[in-house]
Amino acid sequence: MKGDYISVYLLLLLLIVVGCSTTRNVDIQTLEPAPVSLSDTIKRIGIIGGKVHLTEEKEQTGLHQFIYREDQRLAIEARDAAIIGLYNELAADKRFDTIILIEDIVQNESDSELQGNYLNWETIEALCHEHMVDAIFSMAYYDSDTRVSLKKTTMEQFNLLRVKEKVAAHQITLETLIENGWRIYDPTNKLLIDEFTSNNQIVSTAKGLDPYEALQAIEGRTENILEQSTKTGSSYGARLQPYEHSITREYYVKCTPIFEQAGTFTSSGDWESAATLWKKEADNPDPKINGKACYNLAILNERNHNLTSAMDWATRAYSQYQSKKFAAYIEALKFRMKQNDLLQLQQSESFPSK
Repeated sequence: MKGDYISVYLLLLLLIVVGCSTTRNVDIQTLEPAPVSLSDTIKRIGIIGGKVHLTEEKEQTGLHQFIYREDQRLAIEARDAAIIGLYNELAADKRFDTIILIEDIVQNESDSELQGNYLNWETIEALCHEHMVDAIFSMAYYDSDTRVSLKKTTMEQFNLLRVKEKVAAHQITLETLIENGWRIYDPTNKLLIDEFTSNNQIVSTAKGLDPYEALQAIEGRTENILEQSTKTGSSYGARLQPYEHSITREYYVKCTPIFEQAGTFTSSGDWESAATLWKKEADNPDPKINGKACYNLAILNERNHNLTSAMDWATRAYSQYQSKKFAAYIEALKFRMKQNDLLQLQQSESFPSK
């Protein structure tokens, strides 16, 4: 009988502990600084393309050679599509006066094994002087590697009586890996402003009575590769712009009846009423409850984009209860404040006022 009482007591204790640790998530929308910062003196930009390199499979059947020749043509089109994607993105940026496609240069920045080779500053300065631009955006290289796989399978086909029947067939799969290298050169400061690599994988598959027929049955591969390449260039240009981001934070909704009531308010979107209750618990003599209330108020202020107040409440939370979670949150807030400072600097120096 005594053992039963102990079991019930331990169960209740466990429920209290679990209840006290219950949290809920809130998503906070932020505006992050542009990954790439440009000087406000850069107004005219030149874009150059790089060499196209295709990795050729060791197996050299007629089918593989045919695909390789087709991919050589497609890779050049895809490289040009990526450059146009970058051009369009930069042309839409009001900070720049002129965007020039420098099409009369095929740079030697990189062979497949020499992606570390860079254009020297004499070349960059000469290009900028000739085309009257302030910086060079370079597609340093475009690498494409297509793996071909074949397997026997079946497919349905109409017979002479126009009845569908299963027949022996071949299935072909083309797995194309594309890697682009991008660089930005600032000749005035002799500075490589940015260096970035993007990777895409495009898989296409189809069936046919023989491998060539299966290859011809593949639909949309060319369009897909060109579309993805255009997006790649556009995405690189977007690295010059701030971007929206979502951060998920946890806050406490249990521990005391007041926390539970506050949790009900947040469920309905009434965060201000919840804040009033948390401020009451911020004076609770229990340091653990006090600290969690202060932590919740820090989360609320971060949600309201008041990072200074969020830091004040987070620091108070840690002073009340030295939780590793609170310490980690303080570091996260420090990082956010640095990012916010950078964003404000970018907006004041580079981005035009609206």
